[in-house]
Amino acid sequence: MSLRANKVSVAIFNGSGRPVVLGGVERLLRRFAPRNDETVLPIILAILLYLLIYFLRWQQGGWNPEIDIFKEQRLYLDQKISKILPSPQSELLSGIMLGQNKELPASLRLALRDTSTLHIVVASGQNLSMVAGFFLAFSGLIKRKYVLLLGFGAALIYTILSGTQVPIVRAMIMFTFSSAAQIFGRQRDGVWVLIVTAGLMLLVNPAWILDLSFQLSFLATLGVVAVAPILLKYLKILPVVNQDLAITLGAQLLVMPVIIQKFHQLSLVSVFTNLLIGWTVPFIMISGLAMIAVSLISSTLAAFAGLIVGAFLNYFIYIVQFFASLPFAWEYVGEQWWVVWVGYYLLVGGILLGISKSKLKS
Repeated sequence: MSLRANKVSVAIFNGSGRPVVLGGVERLLRRFAPRNDETVLPIILAILLYLLIYFLRWQQGGWNPEIDIFKEQRLYLDQKISKILPSPQSELLSGIMLGQNKELPASLRLALRDTSTLHIVVASGQNLSMVAGFFLAFSGLIKRKYVLLLGFGAALIYTILSGTQVPIVRAMIMFTFSSAAQIFGRQRDGVWVLIVTAGLMLLVNPAWILDLSFQLSFLATLGVVAVAPILLKYLKILPVVNQDLAITLGAQLLVMPVIIQKFHQLSLVSVFTNLLIGWTVPFIMISGLAMIAVSLISSTLAAFAGLIVGAFLNYFIYIVQFFASLPFAWEYVGEQWWVVWVGYYLLVGGILLGISKSKLKS
């Protein structure tokens, strides 16, 4: 039977463990239950076992490895960049390409904060997700499998250039496994692979669940893998920008509550700013690598390559400073209860699920 006094359905199970009448809950169980119609009891037991192991690991203390390979080589590349490009272009390129935490001019740093683009110029998992997600723009030209491989290659290059720092490695692992699920034709399982991967990583260090970088890496990757494809179905009517807009919106929708709760600031221009500068990041990295490569051969060629990468960087700086100068660029947001953000994610998830189903029916 079912209880509907408050529009809440209650499940009753028979001897075999299968639901008899479930209403709305029945549909959820059928959606997430194993495909061979096994009982959901093993799933519940697995979750309880995981929570037990997680809290035991929390009591023991996690492992927090310090990884920073190719440190001297990255320092050498940073010096090369500083000789070719002026400030603040050189600091920006070092941050984007090498993950170097260089000191930026105060005005530019504030502009990056006010436009919610500070993550682009530091080593962050969100940056890796956005760079790898950029290659989804080629999905209309070549097969999705090769698009995902391109994204994996870009993520790998970024990981190596950034010195395989822990936040980048975490994001790399999450993106790799979620992309692999899609490469092998398990698109619907990509989200679950991402969740399981993140869960296993939390067993390495349970305290990472409170780490801002881990939260942004997971949510940004989830936005690229799960949310962007749904939005893209409705944004195909917009030529040229539909892919970038879907990826930007997908990531921003999920990371926005974390950024607001951390910095107490809501950027009203972040979507437009990220949309206008996000596409430049791969080009900045490619032209920056080319500039460093030719600098080993000829200083004249390096200066010419510096003009190209400098043009992208100047455009980047201009867009950020322009939107940050607008009087309505950002608003202060006070401390919020966690219930507010849970409600936000439930609302966003419900809307995305609804439009996904409606598009599927049409």
